[in-house]
Amino acid sequence: MMGNCKKENPLNLWLPLRSLLRNRRRSALSITIIALGTAISFFFLGYIQESRSLIQQTTVNEFGNLQIAASDLWEDTADGYTYLLSSDQVDAAEEVLSADPSVVSSTAQLQFPGLVAAGDQSRVVRVTSLVPGNKALGYGDHVVAGRDLTKEDTAAVLVGRALADRLGLTPGSVITLTLTTVAGAYNATPLRVVGIFRFTSEQVELQTLFIPLSYAQLVLSTPGVDRLIVKLDNIAATNSTRDRLQIALDNRALGLKVKTWDELSPFYRQLSGLFNVLFGFIALATTVLVFFIILQVLTLAFLERTREIGTIRALGTTRGGVFRLLLAESAWLAVLGSLAGVAAGIVIALAFNEVGIEWTPPGTLDPVILTVRISLETAIGPLAVGLAATLLSSLFPAVQMSRLQVVDALRVQ
Repeated sequence: MMGNCKKENPLNLWLPLRSLLRNRRRSALSITIIALGTAISFFFLGYIQESRSLIQQTTVNEFGNLQIAASDLWEDTADGYTYLLSSDQVDAAEEVLSADPSVVSSTAQLQFPGLVAAGDQSRVVRVTSLVPGNKALGYGDHVVAGRDLTKEDTAAVLVGRALADRLGLTPGSVITLTLTTVAGAYNATPLRVVGIFRFTSEQVELQTLFIPLSYAQLVLSTPGVDRLIVKLDNIAATNSTRDRLQIALDNRALGLKVKTWDELSPFYRQLSGLFNVLFGFIALATTVLVFFIILQVLTLAFLERTREIGTIRALGTTRGGVFRLLLAESAWLAVLGSLAGVAAGIVIALAFNEVGIEWTPPGTLDPVILTVRISLETAIGPLAVGLAATLLSSLFPAVQMSRLQVVDALRVQ
């Protein structure tokens, strides 16, 4: 029997739990099904979150947290090098940056296309000139052979590992860079390779060169730069800081626009959208699976107790009381199954992380270790999936059983 279900206390939380313990095999089956769906969601979401975090960090390492440049540069409407920032614009923008508490440091950059040649081989590249030793965005940690650029360097260059392999370059090799100056004249300069860097993207390694900013301005015949790179103290503050800086720059009428790291990377936006779709599909599939299985189990379980429900109705329990009692039983199943699923997901994730499975993502040269994130944030979504699927599946049989006529229910053998 369900016990003495009093009208004044139909939501006694322990009474539904005692009812579940009477048929432990069926309850264990229900909890196992819910736990399985929750564990799958936890594992998949943890993998997506860790992968997204890795890609975020890689993108920030490439672009910085924020970049500030003329609107013409972002909209690609400039004629020649008209988008270059003057010294006055740079000084005014740096004043704005220095007043923002979230900004850690900033530096200027100048990018331009060129043609690099070594021996009888050549390749079109994009040259990124930077201030050696700056604290906002450097690539010294990526150097795998030779050394990083220093403030004393002039005609020095860092080349990507993939480009070095294609052109047969080593530290000490000399290459020729051909470019077009700001005035439209052709210029060529020899550059000595001082270091070879690695990156997660093969395209970056093939197409990017790094040279000192002062030397780039010399060969381009300009004192200007095309952007400011901004480093923040927290990646989570990117959007709010962008909004504050944009307002401050607009107030000074500098004609500059702030871009965030994710706005600068179409690849990240596309991959992030794919991750959202994948998890949405897994969550939907898991919810539907758990919903129909639990629906069948609870329907059979409630039908077997028709006479029992008739008895407590005859003792004075209202239809609403029966409905709440059956819903409370389902809530216990949902909570126990979801918590068990999160625990199982954590154990599976720990075991998976311990194995250290490697794979090489498309467009990269180095393998990475597949990792599943384990955190409270990771558990919230799967918990919601397990709870929602179970409670929704219990509504129909609970409503049907609460509407039974007392006489009809008592006649059931």
